[in-house]
Amino acid sequence: MKIYLDLLPKQRKTELKRKKMFQNILREEFLFLLPVILFIVILLNIYYLLSIQRDSSIAAKSLAESQDKYQELSSYEEKFKQVNAGASKLLKIQAGHFYWAEIFNKLGVAVPEGVFIANFSTKDFNIFLVGKAKNRDMLLSFKDRLEKDDCFANINVPLSNLVVKDDIDFQMDFLINQGCLKKQ
Repeated sequence: MKIYLDLLPKQRKTELKRKKMFQNILREEFLFLLPVILFIVILLNIYYLLSIQRDSSIAAKSLAESQDKYQELSSYEEKFKQVNAGASKLLKIQAGHFYWAEIFNKLGVAVPEGVFIANFSTKDFNIFLVGKAKNRDMLLSFKDRLEKDDCFANINVPLSNLVVKDDIDFQMDFLINQGCLKKQ
């Protein structure tokens, strides 16, 4: 058997009791707060993971939207290329187009009264005319008018056409300046 002697003063005893009780309370509070703190840490980790996942899903969504916009832009770009290709083909065709109306107008002005053109044919830039003139002077006047115009060159009237004086069946050939055919 043990005997305990109480040699401490009463004030000191109460102080020790309080200290021991305070330590017990602190230990119990710590034990109570430990699961709460662990729970908060777990919640913070879950929040962090969810925010990372949310950011990645937002990035994936914006990437998908930008991919859709890129595909839309690429389809528009393809359409523009097709339209531009068609326009360039049209411009090439227009660049190679010959405007015969101006030549016909000049030829119509150059033909004097009394000269009739019965046949008109072309090969490359050569024109072949077959017609009828009332007399030789009208045919020569027609030839002179064509020679004065810059659009016509190398005017050739065979001498056999000039032998007859009246009611001449003539043939004539000449070159057309390419610049006159290109102008509108």
